[in-house]
Amino acid sequence: MEKNYKSIYIKRSVLKNVMGGHPWCFSGAILKIDEGIKNGDLCEVYCDKTFVGIGYFNQNSDISIRLITRLKQKIDFEFFFNRFTTLRAQKEQFIQDTNAYRLVFGESDNIPGLVVDIYNDVIVVQVHTMGIENLKENIVKALIKIYNPKTIHEKSEIGVRANEGLPTDVNKVLYGKETKEVVINEHNFKFSVNIPEGQKTGFFLDQRENRLSIVPYCKNKTMLNCFCYTGGFSIYAAKVAKSVTSIDISKPAIENTKTNFKINGYDLNKHKFIAEDVFNHLKTIEKDQYDLIILDPPSFAKNKKQLKNAIKAYITINSKALEKLPDYGILISSSCTSHIDELTFIKILHQSAVNTNCQLKVLESKAQPQDHGYNLAFPEGRYLKFFILQKIPIL
Repeated sequence: MEKNYKSIYIKRSVLKNVMGGHPWCFSGAILKIDEGIKNGDLCEVYCDKTFVGIGYFNQNSDISIRLITRLKQKIDFEFFFNRFTTLRAQKEQFIQDTNAYRLVFGESDNIPGLVVDIYNDVIVVQVHTMGIENLKENIVKALIKIYNPKTIHEKSEIGVRANEGLPTDVNKVLYGKETKEVVINEHNFKFSVNIPEGQKTGFFLDQRENRLSIVPYCKNKTMLNCFCYTGGFSIYAAKVAKSVTSIDISKPAIENTKTNFKINGYDLNKHKFIAEDVFNHLKTIEKDQYDLIILDPPSFAKNKKQLKNAIKAYITINSKALEKLPDYGILISSSCTSHIDELTFIKILHQSAVNTNCQLKVLESKAQPQDHGYNLAFPEGRYLKFFILQKIPIL
């Protein structure tokens, strides 16, 4: 078959891993590069005469090649149209009772460096790499043809782009008219999503099924939702709880939480909304004030250098929550820090129980939902840990 792109040759020592499905080739794995390949260019990857796949190259990144296909084909509009059409069918087959989901989850969906989230008739894209930046025009055209959206908004405000030689503050409309707010439906609840000003792509879609799972534990309970952002867990809990207190350090997030309570028909006077640092607030509340506490903090470690401090922070916050819970109270604790695996998080939770002279019984443990499914060839895609726990006194 005729070559479409210039070639890069990798070492035989990494062939098994790459042929097994892992999409990355690090700089130390490269043997030879055809003359004229620039950062962001597509390339055909070989090991000796064995064709490995097509990816894009960037010598400024430790991950020099990210594979986008294992077949010899052109990476053009048709490629993305076909890939997105297939992904849409796969995702919508399993995701029900919502009009908001993740269409593309980077490497786990075999499009490294790209995130695409669907919010009703608004699409938000996040570009992590120069290779995807160079392909963005065809990506946008394919999304328009498939979804006919009102807006496509790019929110690429992520630090890893600096390693790729890209600006880290991109927040702009790529297609259609600017949409500041879009209302999405999720399991018969409504959420107002602020696209340009919200965190990440606007909303934490990865906790959708976990939000639903907490409802039975909240019945007639007083609940504290820490790091509530725009009140995702709070909205679900308020359907059955005695009262819900939502706390986040961001005042705009708390205002958005109030908006979400209103559009779901809840009485704001029955619940509390606090804009304050969670670590400080947990020191001030009374013991047994809440039957149930939710901890869903932002990532405490952006890289491995921050891992030690992140573990300390998780132990501190979980210990503080356990101190305030009554015996047999419920702690719901989550971590989205990808550098902390599930076993490490379990050890963190156990240490928190030891610190507070209690035991923790796991009632449920979950991960990310189907539209954020991770590929076993790319275990790095597994990042979300979610535990529903009961505080057991020492017996």
